[in-house]
Amino acid sequence: MERNDFYRSVEQQANLGDEADARDATQAVLSALGERLDDTRSQRLDGDLPAEIGDHLAEGPSGRALSADEFRSRVAERTDRTDGRDPDQLSRAVVGALLEHVDEDEADGLRERLEEFGYDEIVPESGPGAER
Repeated sequence: MERNDFYRSVEQQANLGDEADARDATQAVLSALGERLDDTRSQRLDGDLPAEIGDHLAEGPSGRALSADEFRSRVAERTDRTDGRDPDQLSRAVVGALLEHVDEDEADGLRERLEEFGYDEIVPESGPGAER
């Protein structure tokens, strides 16, 4: 999978203006997600993604107990180009692209973890990454 395909998916799903907006949203969402996930899961997901994208999962501390509201707040704080966009919409687009581009076992495991965290709102119900 190429990073341009990943960004194009995010751009289309979140109705963003261009690839730069998709990169901004991707960095914001994946760095916040990386804070919540444990190191092992972050590393496995990182290994399935292009380096530029996967690196965002491992940028900061991991395994923090972030509520869904704290997660949304972190995404909103970290977006520069997509200011004012709904953090759930951005997160669904990025998580959808992520789920679409990792192997099926990793995708299923991530869906389960997100639901356990109470992040149901960012798991896409349709489109890229939706459960089959």
